[in-house]
Amino acid sequence: MSFSRIRLRWRELAVITLAMTLAWGIRGQHGHERGSAIAGAMAGLSIAAVTGGPRWVGAAVIGSLSFAVGGALSYGRFVSLAYQGSWEAIGSLGLIGFAWGGLGALGLGLGLSLPKYRPWERAIIAGGLFLVWFLVDRLIWGRLAGPQDLATRELMAVILLSSWALVSAYVGVWRQDRTSLKLAVAGAIGFGIGFPLAAWVQGIGGTLGIPVDWWKVAEHLIGLCGGISLGIAILTLEPTWTLPLAVRPLERWFAVTWVLWVLPAWLIANNLDFWIVERAVLPVWVGKAVGLVLLLILVGLVLWGWLEIRRGRTFVTSWLPHQLKALFLIFLWSTTLIACSKTWVNNSWTFTPVGFILLAGLVSWALRSR
Repeated sequence: MSFSRIRLRWRELAVITLAMTLAWGIRGQHGHERGSAIAGAMAGLSIAAVTGGPRWVGAAVIGSLSFAVGGALSYGRFVSLAYQGSWEAIGSLGLIGFAWGGLGALGLGLGLSLPKYRPWERAIIAGGLFLVWFLVDRLIWGRLAGPQDLATRELMAVILLSSWALVSAYVGVWRQDRTSLKLAVAGAIGFGIGFPLAAWVQGIGGTLGIPVDWWKVAEHLIGLCGGISLGIAILTLEPTWTLPLAVRPLERWFAVTWVLWVLPAWLIANNLDFWIVERAVLPVWVGKAVGLVLLLILVGLVLWGWLEIRRGRTFVTSWLPHQLKALFLIFLWSTTLIACSKTWVNNSWTFTPVGFILLAGLVSWALRSR
């Protein structure tokens, strides 16, 4: 392998890794399922941009949903305990990262390999993961209080980890889907390392006296570890990829609408709730006006998709490399700016938004320099 080829691999890895570093910080800005969905979509779209693989756009949709399942987990209580030397807390953080990253990356692999699975298999896997999310987020979440609080959080992680192990065994052993299995393991390892390491960095940082949001630094570190592990696994899979043989225009339109409207609109809704309900710095009518604008944009996307499909253009042919890059960059900057805008209520530009913009700029530069 030539030196230029090695350098190219490092640039591709840098794009994926930096994108995940940014995405996990954005995840923390919005929290729970909505923030986690951004991380999954960012992973899939960054991979599409650096590899030119059009199937990764669909994988970004499935990946956003699978990462969102992990958003039901809560790990904040373990961080301070881990830095104090609690091996139980350290192990719990590793367990949470393993389950969260493993399920998220497994979804990316399933999105890439989806044509291999029959409709009933897709329905069972999707239904099973939905039930797991419902159990953790709706039935168990309310028990996060009292003397059993930490044990309940650990139980939530064990449930998700068990579902990861079950689905991974099915796709890897029974269906011989090595791609999904490799990504599931890579995501589990990367995030499993990242969560405990982030707790240590946050604790050390708090003693240095440097006026930086060390919690946000820790979140970025989690994304960095997960991105490195995923990126290495992805780039070693590339030679075995095959392009889609059939193009489904409606699926392609839905994928674009999901990443360019649904996910950003979800974040904007979180911002509006923060500004109007929690901080009361905006009147209610502003939220209604923004909602109307978002609805009009959706109508425009529907009309545009219908015209493009009818004319046999955008959604009926395979994505070209420059289109995949453009799709990724639009998603990257829209979610970054939405996350930054949430901080305006504090009337100051702190480490958080500046860090977001710097990371987005680095990703854009690394992608352009490929």
